[in-house]
Amino acid sequence: MGTASVREISITLVRYSKPEGAQRIRGFIFGGAYGPPRVPRGIDPEVVSAVIREDLKPDSSPGGYEKALEAMRFYERGDVVPHMMAALTSKETDASDVSRSAYILQAAGDFGTEEISHRAAQYLDATLVPNPATLDALPQMLEALVALSLSASPAKFGQRIQNETAKNAESRNASEEGMRNYERLASFQRNDLRKTVSTMDNRKRLASLQPDYRRAELVQIYLGQSPFSTAQMETWAARLLRAEAMTYAREPVYAEFARAMDVIAAQKLPETPSNILTLRAAQAILYLQGTLSPQHKAMYEKAKKVGGMNFLWDDLG
Repeated sequence: MGTASVREISITLVRYSKPEGAQRIRGFIFGGAYGPPRVPRGIDPEVVSAVIREDLKPDSSPGGYEKALEAMRFYERGDVVPHMMAALTSKETDASDVSRSAYILQAAGDFGTEEISHRAAQYLDATLVPNPATLDALPQMLEALVALSLSASPAKFGQRIQNETAKNAESRNASEEGMRNYERLASFQRNDLRKTVSTMDNRKRLASLQPDYRRAELVQIYLGQSPFSTAQMETWAARLLRAEAMTYAREPVYAEFARAMDVIAAQKLPETPSNILTLRAAQAILYLQGTLSPQHKAMYEKAKKVGGMNFLWDDLG
């Protein structure tokens, strides 16, 4: 398995004109439930940035910011982070505002300079953590912390949750609503927050390693085979593996995904889970301009029937 001839690895094969690409990415970001379920491929990355800068406003919906972040991650558009950061006003009044700001902080963590990431971490602690509406945007807050792993600490947010849990413990026997609030916060503190702290530590550790020492773990995260395989971490792992193949060395990335396919075959999983994992690993190799061995190609052809919308794939072939 390898490459018959070395070809440039690109994020996508551009196959839409600039107006067509703008229409497609605009439909994804702002289409809501009527938009496509994943970032459309085949668009000039510069067009993605232009649409975000021109159409994403400070009062755009949190869903719009979430979709813009997804597009940024696939097309690697860190150039729009300053535009997004300009929407942070310290005037969040409800959960929608907090969620919007949390998505902006995710973008800062994923793409920002060290200075921008530090500023984002300070904003999270000083503005979002004490906001009353934060308790209605807990998943978004956790994702912001993970994205800011290199510059943020979960300490202040954890203290806020601990205080709120203690406060609700006093009234949990007073009403059914009080009991629900207490159980929700206690469960969040015990499970979700604890897992997020572990994920932050793991992301920080992996970010500090050279490619040879993290590649295998990143592949397992991307394939959903790691305790840290959240959707956010799977995308992050995919981006690091793509960057490695583009700028460092591609053959080791191909080899690691090939090894994963061999492990999948040896595990003798039920057909559907096996096919899903096989498809994801094989598509990663092909997307990164590698070739499949005859054995892996046969596995891939069999796995195609499950379909899939994997990050490392250009929706071609």
